[in-house]
Amino acid sequence: MQVTVENVSELGRRMTVTVEDANIEQAVQERLKAIQPTVKMSGFRPGKVPMKMVAQSHAGSARRDVIDALVQSSMQEAFTQEEINPASPPHIETMNEEDNSLVYAMVYDVFPDVKEVNLDGISLEKTTAEVQDEDVDTMLETLRQQRMTWDPLKRAAKEEDGVTIDFVGSIDGEEFDGGKGTDVLVVIGDGNMLPEFENQLIGKKAGQETTITMTFPADYRAEHLQGKDASFSVTVKSVAKKKLPKLDKSFAELCGVDGGLAALKKEVRGNMTRELETALKAQNKRKVMSSLTDNNEVALPEGPVQREAEFLMEQAKTNLKNQGVNVEGIPFDIENFKDNAKQRVSLSLLIGKIISDNGITAEEDKVKAVIDGIAESYEDPEDVVKFYMNDQQKLSEIQMMVVEDAVVAWIYENVKVEETSSTFSDVMNAASAA
Repeated sequence: MQVTVENVSELGRRMTVTVEDANIEQAVQERLKAIQPTVKMSGFRPGKVPMKMVAQSHAGSARRDVIDALVQSSMQEAFTQEEINPASPPHIETMNEEDNSLVYAMVYDVFPDVKEVNLDGISLEKTTAEVQDEDVDTMLETLRQQRMTWDPLKRAAKEEDGVTIDFVGSIDGEEFDGGKGTDVLVVIGDGNMLPEFENQLIGKKAGQETTITMTFPADYRAEHLQGKDASFSVTVKSVAKKKLPKLDKSFAELCGVDGGLAALKKEVRGNMTRELETALKAQNKRKVMSSLTDNNEVALPEGPVQREAEFLMEQAKTNLKNQGVNVEGIPFDIENFKDNAKQRVSLSLLIGKIISDNGITAEEDKVKAVIDGIAESYEDPEDVVKFYMNDQQKLSEIQMMVVEDAVVAWIYENVKVEETSSTFSDVMNAASAA
């Protein structure tokens, strides 16, 4: 087999492959003999169709099958021989049979050869933070709020009370869509309902019927209600006040922790510390990777960028579906994902260069430490460790994570780094927004 390669653009290549002694005719005849027993034709019993008639009806498809198989096998051999990893699926440009040989040319893209990774001029801000006592107190208060109950009241409702109501809304005497509710809990002052509606529940008692009148804001989310005057017939079914559990041993047990309040605080602090470390690591890593791509311009083949953009678009659709959004009517445009795709492909190439130049590998002790850290928050850590160690895909994901962490550490060692202190809440809010 003869192979020649020529450059057609910066990343475009044309490969011409000559398969000598292809024996296409012989292979076609063997193919026809192989399918003869399965050929069905009117007037003949299965398997008894004459070879001449089999050839007349199936020679074309048999030849295509033979040539396709020959091209696929020789193509793979040619790429292996030339040590080429195409960045895009090859496209057959020309194909000819010459004597007993098959000659074809194909075009494809290659990945760029990244000569070096430039870190000149990069200055990184590395965010640090610690869980403080007040952060733990805030989290405990959140846990109390989550386990809040309601105590029924005989008195009239006031700010922060929970009022359970039935209501029917109307505009100009006609009920409107979305204006009806049954057993709806309205916490006065929480803002889940419009303030004008909530405020008119103040002073009302259980069993009382009342009418609430209000005007919808001009920018209200439901366009058909914007600026409209509405009237609501309301039945107050109950009035209740919040009852928060005490921070004591019983509350700790309610949260699934034995050992009293001190043990609960320790558990909460441990969980918050793990969450903070994860968020800080992700936040700082984003800064490092962004600076890496900003500082290194890489020529990119279209194929991988297109595939990555398609992946990101499908990922966006899946995320919306998981949030209960119907994506059928949303006009997704692949071009909107191209910039992010280019950055991800470029980053992959730059990281690969750093890894190869510095011999970075996933060290076993660090892989084990990551898995142990994940397992620590589960009830049976040993089972979690075994799961990761015995699942090759999961293990590979952890190994890649360790390698990327090593790349980040290498970059920190080779650029100017300035540490800035932050708070638990700011870091976690940034993580939620990312």
